[in-house]
Amino acid sequence: MTEAIEFLSARGERSRLFPVLADSSKEGRTHSIVLACLEQIPEFSAALLGSVGRRVGAQSKVQTYTEVAFPKRAEKGSRPDGLIVLDTGRTRWSAFIEAKVGTTQLDQAQVEEYLRLAKDAGVDAVITFSNQFAPLPFHHPLQVDKRLLKKVELYHFSWYAILTMANLLRIGDEVKSEVHKYMLRELERFLLHPSAGLRRFDQMCPEWTVVVDRQRTGSKLSKTSEEVQKVVADWHAELRDLCLLLSRRTGEAVTVRLPVRHRGDPRLRLADDSETLAKSGLLQGCLQVPRLEGDIEVEADLTSRTTRLSMRFKAPGDKSQQKSRLNWLLKQLKDQSGEDIQIITHWPGKAADTMSTLAEARESPELHSHPTRTLLPSAFTVMQLMSDGRRFAGRRTFIETLEVLVAEFYASVAEVVTPWREPAPKMRAAVEEIRQEDDGDQQVSADRAG
Repeated sequence: MTEAIEFLSARGERSRLFPVLADSSKEGRTHSIVLACLEQIPEFSAALLGSVGRRVGAQSKVQTYTEVAFPKRAEKGSRPDGLIVLDTGRTRWSAFIEAKVGTTQLDQAQVEEYLRLAKDAGVDAVITFSNQFAPLPFHHPLQVDKRLLKKVELYHFSWYAILTMANLLRIGDEVKSEVHKYMLRELERFLLHPSAGLRRFDQMCPEWTVVVDRQRTGSKLSKTSEEVQKVVADWHAELRDLCLLLSRRTGEAVTVRLPVRHRGDPRLRLADDSETLAKSGLLQGCLQVPRLEGDIEVEADLTSRTTRLSMRFKAPGDKSQQKSRLNWLLKQLKDQSGEDIQIITHWPGKAADTMSTLAEARESPELHSHPTRTLLPSAFTVMQLMSDGRRFAGRRTFIETLEVLVAEFYASVAEVVTPWREPAPKMRAAVEEIRQEDDGDQQVSADRAG
């Protein structure tokens, strides 16, 4: 028993990079390997713990344990899967780990028991790992008793969030040690193997087909109904999974853009989005990619059974004609399919938007003109949609179609269109230089007159 574990009056083993476990212990093997990598790779632990507000400095020490047992509470099943201890030299912070793999879901009663145990043992937090998705570590997929969170923090990471974190670290410049990069590469390889038990979000809940059918037939939906809230919760999970997928494909940390009021209150986000679905039949989201000029708007319309992706671009201010502003966009989309993409032109004031397919805009640019010739487009929206109602209604095919659409839209629009930016100011004569020139001209004129 080591010093770090004794302060809890508990027993536990140091996490192993190569755990010796039965073939059936898939869960124990996966979380032991991840915890061992967190202990041995400073940048990895700094990334994970930093996302929950814990700074891991150069002198900090991270220790991890598995199968933490509390003899006096064994009868209650109080045996967390793991423990992380962060010692900064001045303070010590610790967190229990509860892990699930495969299709096994987190158990609310079990997590709440670990929250009580953490309070009694002086542990600061409980962190859960599973194949459930949450947009932020402090947006937990379970709605636990809030009273249990007064003294103990609760965080959650999907396994794919951990895989993505390891991948971005490995391909970036932050990790200097080749040994640590090798370990991260091997961790990725292990987590991607079926034996690790990782699963992406690949299908909507059974209530999806019920809600889609009711919306299509005009039946009224209740924002507080269980089926509506389950569909919205799954939509939130899919948005997070899309961000992680784009992160691995772009090498950058892609996030869901959330309003300020939703960032600290996942229950409010669920309630607001459930109301939007019940009232308008829409599921909406916004993907934020680093260094991408605009966000990618994602919308699923249950009434028309259509999925839409779009980006808005500011019209070039240095173009003085309607047609030249449109051509600025068309030239950048010259290699894209004209039928799959739609163009919306936005005008200043109350002028109505104009819309057509990309092919129609190429053939007849006048579709995007306005009778008032001095009125110039202020912005353009580029949209791609999928309107296969049969695939939209399928629990699995809806997710498959959406992910294909996101990949196509990113490749054909997001990374192709270079947004217009106002050019840098040009050099001119300083005011004192202008004054000197004026004085010189006046003196010349006076000499001539004399």
